[in-house]
Amino acid sequence: MVKNTAKAETPKESKGGELSLSDLGGDVGQAIVFSDGHFGLESAVWQNAQRIADMLPINIKVFGDLSEEDVAEALDKAKGAEFQSKNWTEYSAAISRYLKALHKVREKQAEVSENVAESRVEIAELEKNLSISLANLESKFRQIVGNSRASVAGVQDDLKISLGKISSQYSEGKSNKLNKLTEEKAKKEPTPYEEQSSNLLTRFQELRNARYSGTPGITQRIRSVS
Repeated sequence: MVKNTAKAETPKESKGGELSLSDLGGDVGQAIVFSDGHFGLESAVWQNAQRIADMLPINIKVFGDLSEEDVAEALDKAKGAEFQSKNWTEYSAAISRYLKALHKVREKQAEVSENVAESRVEIAELEKNLSISLANLESKFRQIVGNSRASVAGVQDDLKISLGKISSQYSEGKSNKLNKLTEEKAKKEPTPYEEQSSNLLTRFQELRNARYSGTPGITQRIRSVS
């Protein structure tokens, strides 16, 4: 293992103990990699490497002496990391399956919601058209019934007027005829034949009455004989 045989020049550090990388864009003579008699590197290089390793979430040694405890700890960390890797792999797969299923569920829920909304709009449109159609048909029906009743009433009125006219004309004609006949009878003078016939009939009745006056009738005669 590399031992730190000489105290190297400590590189400039930034606040907070973090590694300063401000020299990376400068002169090559001021680079982090310094000249060293042991492997050609200075111990500061390993210190810088350790600082970089310390930035990781776990403790890792990059130089110096290792003990059995360090190895055992690394093995435990490796096993723990393997278990975590396996768990995270299964967890990632499960989460991926869950998210895919959730997306599918949400997709179907959205599809159902859209179908319901579209159906509601279609039903509203159908009801609107139906209500307008029914209103138009009801208006036509009432117009037909009203016109029919008006026509029937008009015909009935015309019939009553016609019958009234006929009755009035008949009554008026009959009255005129009766008046005419009465006037004609009143104005008509008997003819000589009518006067002679009337006189003869009167004389015949007078003679007949004189003949049978005081004489019992046939019924009385039959009774008296019996």
